[in-house]
Amino acid sequence: MSIAMLTATRKQAMIWGLIAAVASLVLVGVVSSAGFNSPRNSSVPLQSLRVAVLTDALFDDGGWGSASSDAADMIRNKYDIEVVAEDNVSIADIEATLERYAEAKFDLIIAHGVQWGDPSVRVGQQFRDVKIVVFTGLVESQNVASIFPKQQEGSFLLGALAGMMTKTGVVAYVGGEEYPNVINVFEGFKHGAKTANPDVRIVGTYLNDWDNPPKGKEVATSLIRQQNADVVFHVADSSGRGVIEAAEHEGVYALGAVQDQNLLAPKAVLSSFVLDVDKAYDSAVQSVVNGTFEGRIARPGIEPFKNAPGDGIVYIAPFHSLDAEIPSNVKSRLNVLTSDLLDERLVVPERLEAGVQ
Repeated sequence: MSIAMLTATRKQAMIWGLIAAVASLVLVGVVSSAGFNSPRNSSVPLQSLRVAVLTDALFDDGGWGSASSDAADMIRNKYDIEVVAEDNVSIADIEATLERYAEAKFDLIIAHGVQWGDPSVRVGQQFRDVKIVVFTGLVESQNVASIFPKQQEGSFLLGALAGMMTKTGVVAYVGGEEYPNVINVFEGFKHGAKTANPDVRIVGTYLNDWDNPPKGKEVATSLIRQQNADVVFHVADSSGRGVIEAAEHEGVYALGAVQDQNLLAPKAVLSSFVLDVDKAYDSAVQSVVNGTFEGRIARPGIEPFKNAPGDGIVYIAPFHSLDAEIPSNVKSRLNVLTSDLLDERLVVPERLEAGVQ
């Protein structure tokens, strides 16, 4: 072989070697970015696990915020681990608050509220070793997961109940703000009401204020007096207390959200759709401890009762002292609809944009 041919062969070998090296680097990058064999997905010993629970709601609101506080207490007591909880975080401070806890090297941050989604993804990109779970979130990345419950299944059942119990033919809803998760709840409510009573009229509004009980009471009173609504459903945090007060004062039924709110007005709150937040938070802790955490959006649906076997985390509260006021045919229809949801014979679609009432 001539010197010229040998030189050409060596150059080709060097070129192909360089191409192979670059390809290997690209492949490693792809595998790493997908999270395969990444040390960041390894388990964290339970005894050393540090958890932060953060929300812009109020822990004493009797609903959304209270459910978060109760769940934080539950995992703290169940596992005897460090759990720090902070409420009333302003929307403007969400990202800075997440950064603060990430810098403090908390292993798991549970962000309670859909508006924590995008800030969680940005902070997660900066702090790859922290796991973030957004409750009622719609985001996902390598170290950020969301739990977006099928709340529409719970509100569908409340809507069916309202449609069957109304005497005026008008039912109402009051929301805190027009967030996608709240729209989804009310779309499920409308669907359920129309399924049970095609002739029912549905009226509703948003307060643009989650923590203003007087405003909630004023708006609900108007819906009752001016629109003739005799069943009022709220998803409005502490403003929802005002909605319940209005229903109680006007002698109509109220339907609660997130927690069983019958204690707020035993003679008015007919039922509530309840989120099994304890079960959701516990699953987040277990995923980090067991090394099974996945950066994805989970959509758990209905369950027959609190902490029932399976993945469901949405259920309907009992009627308590109002049980005798529910006709037997209404209870039977509600039981059938619940069974149909559990067995997936009935599907309530997820709707993140408002439809026609």
